[in-house]
Amino acid sequence: MTQRAGTRSVPILTYHSLDDSGSVISTSPAVFRGQMQQLSDAGYRAMAMNDLLDLWERDADVPERTVVLTFDDAATNLVDHALPVLQMLRFRATIYAVSGRLGAFNDWPEQGAGIPRLPLMSRDGLVECVDAGCEIGAHSVQHLRLDRLPATRWEQEIVDCRASLESQLGVAVTTFAYPFGALTPAIRNVVATHYRAAVSTELRAASPADDRHVLPRVDMYYWRRRSVFPLFGSRAGDAYLSLRAAARRVRASFGSSFGSSFES
Repeated sequence: MTQRAGTRSVPILTYHSLDDSGSVISTSPAVFRGQMQQLSDAGYRAMAMNDLLDLWERDADVPERTVVLTFDDAATNLVDHALPVLQMLRFRATIYAVSGRLGAFNDWPEQGAGIPRLPLMSRDGLVECVDAGCEIGAHSVQHLRLDRLPATRWEQEIVDCRASLESQLGVAVTTFAYPFGALTPAIRNVVATHYRAAVSTELRAASPADDRHVLPRVDMYYWRRRSVFPLFGSRAGDAYLSLRAAARRVRASFGSSFGSSFES
């Protein structure tokens, strides 16, 4: 059963690292495999960001059980733990890479406490992901909070990331993920000049009526418990996510108010 693209909301799922540390950015490889298999068994199809954007722009039918898979930061563990699962299930995904950290680590200055120091993919790792059917998106040059930088610096983080990734990989990089989910209207407008769409950390499914440059996502941190994930896609699951989103808004009210999150 399908609905017109103008009425269908689609969860854009956010993963970061696939490891067993238990940190807020980590999903264990076993849990990830189980989640992907459960989605496949339930009849879901997993798209990359541009697959969804193509459907929306054509006002084409979006299958009822559709998700978009995104991975922020491009940790090397995705090659071992994500690619084999995605290829087996014929799922696609978008990997948001930090262009100035290729082959380095995720120890950016504003990294949160309790986050493991993780190696990030080199150019060759990203090429392997592209060859496996993934697409690459931009996640800035150095993964800094853009809203705390001078305008000339955050513009460089946005523009140079795309140019660097496209030059190194030889593929189009057309979507952007805001580091830490932090943005302002001015930052959003510059991103809109250079990218087809951008994803934020607002916690809900995305609708074609949403601003294409501040699209919400579903952080999979909230779905890591095996007892909770079977609710995904049900009314009970939607209610659970709404409660989590409300709690996040309360936390955000005590900090930066435009799209920030501790889990990005």
